[in-house]
Amino acid sequence: MDTTTGTLTEACNMVFKTIHENYRHKESMSILMSHSGVFSQDLINSLAEGAEEIMISANEKRPLIRRMFSILIEGLQNIRTHGERDLAGIQHGLLVFAKGDGFYRMTLGNLIRNENRDSMESRLDELNSLSAEDLKSRYMTVLSNRILSNKGGAGLGFITIRMKSNSTLNFAFHPVSDELSLFTFELNIEKPVSS
Repeated sequence: MDTTTGTLTEACNMVFKTIHENYRHKESMSILMSHSGVFSQDLINSLAEGAEEIMISANEKRPLIRRMFSILIEGLQNIRTHGERDLAGIQHGLLVFAKGDGFYRMTLGNLIRNENRDSMESRLDELNSLSAEDLKSRYMTVLSNRILSNKGGAGLGFITIRMKSNSTLNFAFHPVSDELSLFTFELNIEKPVSS
Protein backbone atom coordinates (compact mmCIF):
# COMPACT_ATOMS: atom_id res chain seq x y z
CA MET A 1 0.00 0.00 0.00
CA ASP A 2 1.48 3.37 -0.94
CA THR A 3 1.71 6.26 1.52
CA THR A 4 -1.10 8.23 -0.15
CA THR A 5 -3.51 5.30 0.06
CA GLY A 6 -2.48 4.61 3.67
CA THR A 7 -2.98 8.24 4.64
CA LEU A 8 -6.36 8.36 2.91
CA THR A 9 -7.47 5.15 4.65
CA GLU A 10 -6.39 6.59 8.01
CA ALA A 11 -8.31 9.82 7.30
CA CYS A 12 -11.47 7.85 6.39
CA ASN A 13 -11.10 5.73 9.53
CA MET A 14 -10.76 8.88 11.67
CA VAL A 15 -14.03 10.26 10.28
CA PHE A 16 -15.71 6.91 10.99
CA LYS A 17 -14.35 6.83 14.57
CA THR A 18 -15.58 10.38 15.20
CA ILE A 19 -19.08 9.56 13.93
CA HIS A 20 -19.07 6.30 15.90
CA GLU A 21 -18.03 8.12 19.10
CA ASN A 22 -20.71 10.79 18.61
CA TYR A 23 -23.33 8.04 18.47
CA ARG A 24 -21.90 6.26 21.52
CA HIS A 25 -21.94 9.41 23.64
CA LYS A 26 -25.62 10.07 23.06
CA GLU A 27 -27.18 8.51 26.14
CA SER A 28 -30.40 7.35 24.52
CA MET A 29 -28.73 5.76 21.48
CA SER A 30 -27.40 2.25 20.98
CA ILE A 31 -25.35 1.28 17.93
CA LEU A 32 -26.88 -1.74 16.21
CA MET A 33 -24.28 -2.19 13.47
CA SER A 34 -21.41 -0.32 11.87
CA HIS A 35 -18.77 -0.82 9.19
CA SER A 36 -15.96 1.19 7.66
CA GLY A 37 -14.08 0.02 4.59
CA VAL A 38 -15.05 -1.76 1.40
CA PHE A 39 -18.69 -2.73 0.80
CA SER A 40 -18.88 -5.87 -1.33
CA GLN A 41 -22.25 -7.00 -2.64
CA ASP A 42 -22.15 -9.92 -0.19
CA LEU A 43 -21.52 -7.53 2.72
CA ILE A 44 -24.39 -5.28 1.61
CA ASN A 45 -26.72 -8.29 1.54
CA SER A 46 -25.49 -9.43 4.95
CA LEU A 47 -25.89 -5.97 6.52
CA ALA A 48 -29.40 -5.55 5.10
CA GLU A 49 -30.45 -9.00 6.36
CA GLY A 50 -28.86 -8.28 9.74
CA ALA A 51 -30.73 -4.97 10.08
CA GLU A 52 -33.98 -6.69 9.19
CA GLU A 53 -33.37 -9.42 11.80
CA ILE A 54 -32.53 -6.82 14.47
CA MET A 55 -35.76 -4.95 13.79
CA ILE A 56 -37.84 -8.14 13.74
CA SER A 57 -36.36 -9.20 17.09
CA ALA A 58 -37.24 -5.72 18.45
CA ASN A 59 -40.87 -6.43 17.42
CA GLU A 60 -41.00 -3.51 15.01
CA LYS A 61 -43.99 -3.28 12.70
CA ARG A 62 -43.62 -4.65 9.15
CA PRO A 63 -44.09 -1.28 7.37
CA LEU A 64 -41.22 0.28 9.39
CA ILE A 65 -38.98 -2.73 8.70
CA ARG A 66 -39.73 -2.49 4.95
CA ARG A 67 -39.00 1.25 4.89
CA MET A 68 -35.75 0.82 6.81
CA PHE A 69 -34.65 -2.12 4.63
CA SER A 70 -35.36 -0.12 1.47
CA ILE A 71 -33.48 2.97 2.73
CA LEU A 72 -30.50 0.87 3.83
CA ILE A 73 -30.27 -1.00 0.52
CA GLU A 74 -30.59 2.26 -1.46
CA GLY A 75 -27.86 3.90 0.64
CA LEU A 76 -25.47 0.96 0.49
CA GLN A 77 -25.97 0.52 -3.26
CA ASN A 78 -25.30 4.25 -3.64
CA ILE A 79 -21.90 3.73 -1.97
CA ARG A 80 -21.02 0.94 -4.42
CA THR A 81 -22.38 2.67 -7.51
CA HIS A 82 -21.31 6.28 -6.95
CA GLY A 83 -18.43 6.12 -4.47
CA GLU A 84 -15.07 7.14 -5.92
CA ARG A 85 -11.97 5.01 -5.60
CA ASP A 86 -8.59 5.99 -4.19
CA LEU A 87 -5.31 5.64 -6.11
CA ALA A 88 -5.15 1.94 -5.24
CA GLY A 89 -8.67 1.37 -6.57
CA ILE A 90 -10.18 0.98 -3.10
CA GLN A 91 -13.73 2.26 -2.62
CA HIS A 92 -14.01 3.43 0.99
CA GLY A 93 -17.43 3.68 2.61
CA LEU A 94 -19.04 3.73 6.03
CA LEU A 95 -22.25 2.84 7.80
CA VAL A 96 -23.41 3.47 11.36
CA PHE A 97 -26.93 2.27 12.22
CA ALA A 98 -28.35 2.98 15.67
CA LYS A 99 -31.57 3.01 17.64
CA GLY A 100 -32.70 5.95 19.72
CA ASP A 101 -35.73 6.60 21.85
CA GLY A 102 -38.56 6.44 19.28
CA PHE A 103 -36.39 6.53 16.15
CA TYR A 104 -33.60 4.88 14.20
CA ARG A 105 -30.60 6.86 12.93
CA MET A 106 -28.34 5.97 10.04
CA THR A 107 -25.15 7.57 8.72
CA LEU A 108 -23.73 6.47 5.37
CA GLY A 109 -20.70 7.74 3.53
CA ASN A 110 -18.47 7.32 0.50
CA LEU A 111 -15.64 9.08 -1.30
CA ILE A 112 -16.47 11.96 -3.63
CA ARG A 113 -14.23 14.09 -5.85
CA ASN A 114 -13.70 17.55 -4.37
CA GLU A 115 -14.60 19.09 -7.74
CA ASN A 116 -18.13 17.59 -7.38
CA ARG A 117 -18.72 18.89 -3.86
CA ASP A 118 -20.47 22.16 -4.77
CA SER A 119 -22.93 20.52 -7.17
CA MET A 120 -23.69 17.75 -4.64
CA GLU A 121 -24.22 20.29 -1.86
CA SER A 122 -26.53 22.37 -4.05
CA ARG A 123 -28.54 19.32 -5.12
CA LEU A 124 -28.99 18.05 -1.55
CA ASP A 125 -29.89 21.51 -0.22
CA GLU A 126 -32.58 21.69 -2.89
CA LEU A 127 -33.90 18.19 -2.06
CA ASN A 128 -34.00 19.07 1.64
CA SER A 129 -36.08 22.17 0.88
CA LEU A 130 -38.80 20.25 -1.01
CA SER A 131 -42.15 19.36 0.54
CA ALA A 132 -43.38 15.74 0.42
CA GLU A 133 -45.60 16.64 -2.54
CA ASP A 134 -42.75 18.35 -4.41
CA LEU A 135 -40.47 15.38 -3.73
CA LYS A 136 -43.02 13.01 -5.23
CA SER A 137 -43.34 15.28 -8.26
CA ARG A 138 -39.54 15.44 -8.66
CA TYR A 139 -39.35 11.65 -8.40
CA MET A 140 -41.93 11.22 -11.17
CA THR A 141 -40.22 13.82 -13.37
CA VAL A 142 -36.79 12.21 -13.04
CA LEU A 143 -38.28 8.75 -13.56
CA SER A 144 -40.25 9.74 -16.66
CA ASN A 145 -37.40 11.75 -18.20
CA ARG A 146 -34.90 9.01 -17.45
CA ILE A 147 -32.21 11.56 -16.70
CA LEU A 148 -29.11 9.42 -16.35
CA SER A 149 -25.98 10.30 -14.41
CA ASN A 150 -22.51 9.47 -15.71
CA LYS A 151 -22.56 6.28 -13.59
CA GLY A 152 -25.83 4.99 -14.99
CA GLY A 153 -28.23 6.02 -12.25
CA ALA A 154 -31.26 8.19 -12.81
CA GLY A 155 -30.56 10.38 -9.76
CA LEU A 156 -33.36 8.70 -7.86
CA GLY A 157 -31.35 7.39 -4.90
CA PHE A 158 -31.38 10.48 -2.69
CA ILE A 159 -34.92 11.36 -3.72
CA THR A 160 -36.05 7.84 -2.73
CA ILE A 161 -34.13 7.94 0.57
CA ARG A 162 -35.55 11.36 1.42
CA MET A 163 -39.11 10.26 0.57
CA LYS A 164 -39.00 6.97 2.48
CA SER A 165 -37.29 8.40 5.55
CA ASN A 166 -39.48 11.53 5.83
CA SER A 167 -36.25 13.13 7.05
CA THR A 168 -33.92 15.80 5.79
CA LEU A 169 -30.47 14.54 4.86
CA ASN A 170 -27.89 16.08 7.18
CA PHE A 171 -24.71 15.90 5.14
CA ALA A 172 -21.05 16.82 5.49
CA PHE A 173 -17.85 16.67 3.45
CA HIS A 174 -14.66 15.57 5.23
CA PRO A 175 -11.51 16.30 3.14
CA VAL A 176 -9.23 13.23 3.08
CA SER A 177 -6.84 14.20 0.25
CA ASP A 178 -6.27 17.00 -2.28
CA GLU A 179 -8.66 15.26 -4.70
CA LEU A 180 -11.16 13.45 -2.47
CA SER A 181 -13.50 14.01 0.46
CA LEU A 182 -15.51 11.53 2.47
CA PHE A 183 -19.13 12.55 1.92
CA THR A 184 -21.45 11.50 4.74
CA PHE A 185 -25.17 11.89 5.29
CA GLU A 186 -27.29 11.16 8.31
CA LEU A 187 -31.02 10.66 8.59
CA ASN A 188 -33.56 9.77 11.24
CA ILE A 189 -36.44 7.38 10.69
CA GLU A 190 -39.15 8.01 13.28
CA LYS A 191 -41.04 5.04 14.68
CA PRO A 192 -44.80 5.40 14.20
CA VAL A 193 -46.61 6.39 17.36
CA SER A 194 -48.68 3.43 18.60
CA SER A 195 -52.38 4.10 18.84
